[in-house]
Amino acid sequence: MTVAGNTDSGQTSEGSRPHFFHERQQEAIAVRIMHVISTPASGGAEVYVKDLSLAMVAAGHSVHITFLETAAECGRDLEYEHRFLSQLSAGNVSYSFLGIETRRRPWRGATRLRREVTHFAPDVVHCHLYYALMFAFGLPRQLPVMMTVHSIELGAPAWMFRLFDRRVAAYVGICRACTDKLAPIAARPVVQIDNAVSGARLKASGWREANQQAPVQLAAIGRLTDAKQYPLMLESCARLKAQGLAFTLRIAGEGPHKAQLVAQIEALGLNDEVSLLGNISDVAGLLASADAFIMSSAWEGLPISLLEATLSGLPVLVTDVGGCAEVVHRVGNGLVVDQHTPVRYAEALGRLVGDAELRRAFARNARRYGASYHIDTALSGHLALYGSHQPAQDTSGLEVTP
Repeated sequence: MTVAGNTDSGQTSEGSRPHFFHERQQEAIAVRIMHVISTPASGGAEVYVKDLSLAMVAAGHSVHITFLETAAECGRDLEYEHRFLSQLSAGNVSYSFLGIETRRRPWRGATRLRREVTHFAPDVVHCHLYYALMFAFGLPRQLPVMMTVHSIELGAPAWMFRLFDRRVAAYVGICRACTDKLAPIAARPVVQIDNAVSGARLKASGWREANQQAPVQLAAIGRLTDAKQYPLMLESCARLKAQGLAFTLRIAGEGPHKAQLVAQIEALGLNDEVSLLGNISDVAGLLASADAFIMSSAWEGLPISLLEATLSGLPVLVTDVGGCAEVVHRVGNGLVVDQHTPVRYAEALGRLVGDAELRRAFARNARRYGASYHIDTALSGHLALYGSHQPAQDTSGLEVTP
């Protein structure tokens, strides 16, 4: 399909042959990276790849994102896609689409991905979904392919990794839990590079001495799907209301469970407390106006929304899934619920809502220790990974820090 955004193919005198680490002026080495991911949508993996790509370009590298499908093709938010792609274009990140039909006709996906590689001439292809990895079998063997697994639920049986290992140079685990799950079944190296977010697009939460009579402002962000387990959150909120605790909860995100959640909010009598916002353009504003951020996920990788809340300076409440507890234990900015029951979740949520001093202490820790999840850390990790798979004679010029 037609390449959109920044259409500079970036080919050099070497023509369309895949090549490694083109020299830039003053003998610095720039990397040409192609990321392959599903859709320009509001998912955590997609937002992370966008932040990472923009940071790579700002650091002097060249990035092209190849999407599997458009928002229209998979029923996602068209306005959000427009904003997403506009941000890529403004940051000089080029992009293109393979087309949803490649899911049914993988040979077309392989052909189209090879064409994109010929056009952009990347030094490394970084896949973020299994379809892309299957398509990558059609790429030149000398071109390194990386694969990031974005969830603790691997999404593929263990035996398939014996096939993936034939094409993947290295896997990336986005947290310790994901890395530990992936390492025993992958024959290729598994490198832990924690997810991260760009602090440049966030605002510090306006921590304030809240009026003791004012409702505590809670925020949640995520797709309205089984993974986020919102019924648990809502049932727990009903328990807090019954205890006389004053709060509001705003949930940002789209998804197939909206009608079910609207009905549950009505049945629990939470219409005055809980709002479903849909997709929003100002995530930073939502977090900056909140007193705490909460999650009730059934499974996760390392949620981008949790990292956004942490870098915004918010106290958090999470379930012990994926890398969520890793963030809380490293930063010290919240509570972890081990048992996914309304009783246990409501107990922890009640502590957070009912204790302003506890929230203040967690917020202080978020500001003090949250920087390890800044996008610059992930950028350095990825460039070091790419550098470890280049020809040995070229390693001296690789810059791994922005």
